[in-house]
Amino acid sequence: MVSRVNRANVLYRSYDEVKALVVLTIISFIRKTKGSAITFTAKKIAVSAGLPAQPVILTLVKDVLENLSKEGLIDVYSRTSHGVKYMITKSSALWLIAKGEKKKPLRSSYLETIIPMITKRKSI
Repeated sequence: MVSRVNRANVLYRSYDEVKALVVLTIISFIRKTKGSAITFTAKKIAVSAGLPAQPVILTLVKDVLENLSKEGLIDVYSRTSHGVKYMITKSSALWLIAKGEKKKPLRSSYLETIIPMITKRKSI
């Protein structure tokens, strides 16, 4: 319970820390998968990251996911009345970095401020 409270405090300190937490959670999903694609929702990301699934927090997570989609790092899999489901495949630069297959540094204007946070944490 203590880690959940500490992670919730992250939300109110820095948007970059929220962004890093979301991306690191996605990287964790990628590292655990044996397939070539994964799907997820904002709620699944929040819960897996140890964040409460409150509407204001899910809105922050959705914002990060939408920006990752605009950058081409993840795809929108489906939009329904229940929400948006996202997908990332093995062709994504984020996937290649998570699996240790990409040798070049990640280029993303949206992630530029958190790339040092992502790359210094090799194990999640």
